[in-house]
Amino acid sequence: MTATAALLPVLLLLLAFGRSAHGAECFPACHPQNGFCEDDNVCRCQSGWQGPLCDQCVTFPGCVNGLCVEPWQCICKDGWDGHLCDLDVRACASTPCANNGTCVNLDNGQYECSCAPGFSGKDCQKKDGPCVMNGSPCQHGGSCVDDEGRASHASCLCPPGFSGNFCEIVTNSCTPNPCENQGICTDIGGDFRCRCPAGFMDKTCSRPVSTCANEPCLNGGTCLQHSQPEHRILKVSMKELNKSTPLLSEGQAICFTILGVLTSLVVLGTMGIVFLNKCEAWVSNLRYNHMLRKKKNLLLHYNSGEDLAVNIILPEKIDMTTFSKEAGDEEI
Repeated sequence: MTATAALLPVLLLLLAFGRSAHGAECFPACHPQNGFCEDDNVCRCQSGWQGPLCDQCVTFPGCVNGLCVEPWQCICKDGWDGHLCDLDVRACASTPCANNGTCVNLDNGQYECSCAPGFSGKDCQKKDGPCVMNGSPCQHGGSCVDDEGRASHASCLCPPGFSGNFCEIVTNSCTPNPCENQGICTDIGGDFRCRCPAGFMDKTCSRPVSTCANEPCLNGGTCLQHSQPEHRILKVSMKELNKSTPLLSEGQAICFTILGVLTSLVVLGTMGIVFLNKCEAWVSNLRYNHMLRKKKNLLLHYNSGEDLAVNIILPEKIDMTTFSKEAGDEEI
């Protein structure tokens, strides 16, 4: 080992103790990494640091509205931009509020304008005219127009179907046609009615008809939409009619049939009894007339003139009758 190499550690120790001795004399003490104390009790700062204690970083030269964390930085404050933070980017810096409006900066670079009387809008660019000052006079949804506040009187822009200075006149509710799916519109004085094609319903024919919504299929059947709505509607309507309005149930039909047969039998029996009674009386009358003729012929054979008593038995209950033959064929 040479003499120079042997003296190097000693020199380093002297330098270290010498600085420590000088730094210890400063009060308050300098920043341990950014400065050191000299004999005059003054902190000498390293490059890029400043301040009485060498604890403040030096910004980039020319930095206007910025700050630093490390030496030679220029971190811009809110509302400023650029390499040297010299560009004002605050919202109100560009004076966005027109017509003597007052600008107020908000958070996140936003702003708000307080407009002078007679002006409105985000930037106070709109002059208040009759539509704003007096309100809209337009009826039936008409739009008030005053030439952006420059007109002295308001006018109305009317929607289809209305006319007049204030859209107060109803022209035709079917212009334009409000019916969808080729529905036919009919004006009914301030309103309209749509005649919908097959397969559509609702006021404007906008809703398709769903025949399966009513679950018309019975006994576990599955309803399927038919490709032709008019056929599907007719089929369901007939089914509902046959199911809901029967004339007679099966039991009622049987009862009426039995009653009809019994009534016919009673009528036939009654007619038979009446016919038999009439027939018996007719036969009895024939027998009576026949017997009467026989007895009369028998009496005519007697000419002696004596009285003759004859018993005649009539078909029905009658008294005994006495007949006598005298001269001249007189009957007693």
